[in-house]
Amino acid sequence: LDWVDAGFRRLLDKTGWSAEQVRGIAVGVPGPVEFEAGMVTQPPIMPGWDGYPIADRLREKWDRPVYVDNDANLMALGEQAAHYPDCPTFVLVKVATGVGAGVIVDGQVYRGIDGGAGDIGHVRLHDYPDARCQCGLYGCLAAVASGLALAQRLTAAGTPTSSGPELIERIRSGHGEAVHLARSAGKLVGEVLATVVCLLNPGVLVIAGDLADIHFVTGVREVLYQLALPRSTRHLEVATSRLGPQAAVAGGHAMVIEQVYAPAAVDAALAALVPARSPL
Repeated sequence: LDWVDAGFRRLLDKTGWSAEQVRGIAVGVPGPVEFEAGMVTQPPIMPGWDGYPIADRLREKWDRPVYVDNDANLMALGEQAAHYPDCPTFVLVKVATGVGAGVIVDGQVYRGIDGGAGDIGHVRLHDYPDARCQCGLYGCLAAVASGLALAQRLTAAGTPTSSGPELIERIRSGHGEAVHLARSAGKLVGEVLATVVCLLNPGVLVIAGDLADIHFVTGVREVLYQLALPRSTRHLEVATSRLGPQAAVAGGHAMVIEQVYAPAAVDAALAALVPARSPL
């Protein structure tokens, strides 16, 4: 968070803005978030962060409203607001180091009771009982279809691959085994998404993240349309991210506007500016 503070300060200096001109701050993190509390809860790939009050820490530093959310939620909000504003039910799946989804219903992020909605990376697959996930369980989708999992499988197949970005480079260069793994992973994600589509019946499904290339998306489409009910897919648009790395930034921007300029927030700010009337 010190690094975040320093980077934010550099951005302000570059734009010539003062901290007083900032209306709010949005932060995306790769894990479940209790939105009202502004803290991460039991994040598998963020060891040591469970329960840490990120929003409080940044609010104390900057004296501005701070909103913390799962990065897939922010990406979904950004893509939907920018390119699909008339779609009432929208799903974005991010496949990178992990696998997660952001869900928008009637223009609002659906987070579930305590921020766990959309965590499809931990849906269990019955054919992979020995695949140990970072969450500690076995058979999770993320344990076999995430960038990290594919890098490990490619290494085991004889091509040392130390990270997700290195895996992506191999896929884009046409490495045969890497391409095969990407398409196979897409099929596994498509299998889970068939249930998601039948449950939510979205109008748009966006595939995003480092793995969202043609091979992975082809695998998703192949299985999704086979397994989901035709009624659930007849009006479904499956697309890749149009905002790319800027999706979460756009979502954070939309979230700050939504929160800071909500009617109740504006009323409260105006009430604070108007002196209390003296009793007659």
